[in-house]
Amino acid sequence: MKIGLIFPNKDRRYKTMHLGMAYLVSWARMHHNDLTFTMLDTRVATAKETRAFFREEFDLVGMTVFCPVYFEVKKLFERIRLLHPETPIVLGGPYVTTIQEEIFEETPADFAVYGEGEITFSQLIDHLKGKQKPEEIDGLMYKSPAGKIIKNKSRKHLADLDAVPLPAYDIYPMERYPLHRIVSSRGCPYQCAFCNSSSISGTGWRKRSAENIVEEIEYLIENYGKKILVFSDNSFNIDMKRVEAFCDLLIQKKIKILWSASIRADIITLPLAEKMKMSGCYNVAVGIESANNDVLKHINKKSTIEEIEKGISIFKQAGIEVLGQLVIGSPHDTPETVNESMDWAKQSECDFVNFYSVLPFKGTPQWDYVKEQGHFFTDKIHHFHTVNPRIVFETPEFTYQQRLQAIRRATKEGFYSNQDKKNWWFDVAKETSRKIQNLLPEQTGEQIYMILKSIYKMKIVKKHNI
Repeated sequence: MKIGLIFPNKDRRYKTMHLGMAYLVSWARMHHNDLTFTMLDTRVATAKETRAFFREEFDLVGMTVFCPVYFEVKKLFERIRLLHPETPIVLGGPYVTTIQEEIFEETPADFAVYGEGEITFSQLIDHLKGKQKPEEIDGLMYKSPAGKIIKNKSRKHLADLDAVPLPAYDIYPMERYPLHRIVSSRGCPYQCAFCNSSSISGTGWRKRSAENIVEEIEYLIENYGKKILVFSDNSFNIDMKRVEAFCDLLIQKKIKILWSASIRADIITLPLAEKMKMSGCYNVAVGIESANNDVLKHINKKSTIEEIEKGISIFKQAGIEVLGQLVIGSPHDTPETVNESMDWAKQSECDFVNFYSVLPFKGTPQWDYVKEQGHFFTDKIHHFHTVNPRIVFETPEFTYQQRLQAIRRATKEGFYSNQDKKNWWFDVAKETSRKIQNLLPEQTGEQIYMILKSIYKMKIVKKHNI
């Protein structure tokens, strides 16, 4: 059975493989021994490879959907339907889970997978082989013969993530990606008002063991070379003992890598931060959101700015670079609270600070807040990323013009970072850094990488506003 997979992201800033699709493949291979997969990553594929993909006949085409690439998905969908009108198409990904049946309105696929997709996708293959009825597959949406959209009950989440096989990296041209990315956990227990991860991964938090994570790192290095490693978890340090065990394993096994992760600063300790540094952690991203404690309380951050400041100071003391991430437009934000956040950012210990415009998602308290207290200029989430300046709603206490002024100040201060488009400078910097790290001896390569990173951030990023 031949399956074509598409990762639509041709204009996105980052060259990065889609781990979710790689997990679908590894799980499907575990249950089917007759599958061949062809992957089209539109960000890195050549024109020749793209033409060859669309000439090929598949038994199933699967495509992931993120809201920023929704319009690319529509074009790809139309191209498949034109060239191969009888080929069944299945859509999946976070945007499908967010908008559910609405995904069929402009992209009338045959099937759609919502929630975690490994088991559902594998059982869909069983259905196409005539071995399972579609109504028996949890997590599946599909069209009945009469054209009615049917949504089956949601699927229970995988409990033991160590039992999930490593992602099928072999379906990707791994030499074209400047970074290695790993997902070491799913979900988040904090349930902040702006985050919709619970709609995808549930309200609980499930983790892979430190041993399982290190096994994947060793596999990546052995098969695809050493690269900067980025953890794509919502928060990497929810289980502090697991982080410590992970760092201990890297140190004991003498695995020399540079790695980065998103971290909750309010729960970090100096001994653990120092161990993280010793194991290769050079950078952490801290979701600060706001410097105003009232706003933090209303978005259910479960921390104060003082606790976050303490954590940032600990990371700096350990020698780890800190990226602070804040937003404009949280529930109960006002011009005054946003200015307070920018004043705080200017005197903070963060090495870099990014401010983003809030983009509400369905299924979150933030979405409900705007619906009840404010006004959407568009409530089609896939239109959010076409809006410039990126202001998609207003509230009585924070009007459109006031939000515009806030964005202008953040831009003037060098903080505003809603640019997620492909950029030549960014690609060159990442590729050069990766090559240097691999060509030079370990310690020298890493030192030069950090120097180049600093120059790129301070000079090129500001000059080109990327």
